[in-house]
Amino acid sequence: MSGSTVPGLVELAVPGALADVRVVLARASLLNGWAESVRDCLDDDERARGAAFRFESDRRRFVVAHCVLRHVLSARTGAAPGSLRLGPPVPAQGPRPKPRLEDHDLRFSLSHSGDLVLVATAEREVGVDVEHLQDPVAAEEVLPLLHPAEIATLRALPAADRPAAVTTVWARKESLLKAMGSGLFRDPSVDEVGAGPVPGRPVTGWRILDLDLPPVPGPAREDVRAALTVRVLPDQR
Repeated sequence: MSGSTVPGLVELAVPGALADVRVVLARASLLNGWAESVRDCLDDDERARGAAFRFESDRRRFVVAHCVLRHVLSARTGAAPGSLRLGPPVPAQGPRPKPRLEDHDLRFSLSHSGDLVLVATAEREVGVDVEHLQDPVAAEEVLPLLHPAEIATLRALPAADRPAAVTTVWARKESLLKAMGSGLFRDPSVDEVGAGPVPGRPVTGWRILDLDLPPVPGPAREDVRAALTVRVLPDQR
């Protein structure tokens, strides 16, 4: 897939994913000028949602993320970014159903956290999530929402290690729920995505994969966790 229309776009290696799956990473802070120059590709709904943000920084990140999404989809479909119609699935699930391309079979998922934007595309249902490391207080608040087996594993960890492990579990869980199209409409305590070094396979027909993101250039450090979930057939498990 060519990502030349998005400056600085990085395609991630995803060991264990099928050949049609692509995941790309962009940094929003580097793309504000580019996004403003191409923002006409956004549809009326995206423009309205962007304008609704209270803070300008949030609006800019939203505009960047959705411009990146449209250009990535354009590179894979051959259609112009502004011509792509993003609609809800049929039947729609929940108050914010997972969007889809109305005129193409390509599936996609978008996630952004802070400066990071991830876009996953595939010829099958897919979900991606990126999370910055939760602070200890937030991690303890999330913990009771998880699967009982995950809670037990996480409670057994030293307190200093728990935020990173909880963030890993949450990224896996979000990616699964987004791939399934249910978001947090589905109780996050139902599916055991695994709190160890390897993701579980809690739902037949879905594979969860942890993603390794490239380090930030320079001395700065980011502690993030990211995960991808893809639909698989029985003979692809």
